[in-house]
Amino acid sequence: MVQEFFVNWYRQFGRSFPWRSHGTSPFVCLVTEMLLRQTRAAHVANIWDDFFRKYPSAKTLMDADPDELMRDVQVLGFGRQRSEALRTASRWLCLHHGGEVPATESELIAIPHVGAYTARAVLCFAYNQPVAIVDTNILRFFSRYHGIELRRLDNRRAPRVWELATAALPQNKEHVREHNYGLLDFTAAVCKPRNPSCTQCPLVSSCTWGKHMVD
Repeated sequence: MVQEFFVNWYRQFGRSFPWRSHGTSPFVCLVTEMLLRQTRAAHVANIWDDFFRKYPSAKTLMDADPDELMRDVQVLGFGRQRSEALRTASRWLCLHHGGEVPATESELIAIPHVGAYTARAVLCFAYNQPVAIVDTNILRFFSRYHGIELRRLDNRRAPRVWELATAALPQNKEHVREHNYGLLDFTAAVCKPRNPSCTQCPLVSSCTWGKHMVD
């Protein structure tokens, strides 16, 4: 894989979302990642500004009226489940971290409803740490590219893919944020779960799965 490929992809084709601003706080980054789960990013973008004007801190989410918060997020789906997760995570932050979001993976994963992907996304996007991220789409890309057979697209059970994602990070640590955004956008636009655009993919000549698809 060409170094800096996903950095360049992001700079040329990257999507624009309000949470990708460098001024986004760790709290907003964490909650945004929770809102994005199993949800189209465009739908989160539609409520993002209003949501964080109303809930700018862990305390405001912890103290939110459960029914009102559910109504605020129900357009994203899983309204009750999502609102309860947000309140529980915010309560943990207030009780254990003074309302602040920690900057270590172990402390982030200890937060209720925060897993490996979300923890590493916060480390990368909020704290500019040079770490790999692997969600279902990225897991699918690396398994296709390297010809890895996976029984389930579950990033908790694919340590080899995490190793490959880490090895693919750009040498320039300042570019890791763009690299990870580029991976997210590339897998959403090109290496899709159904009808991937293999014939237009610039990586097809080196992709194990892609070469089979275009032969």
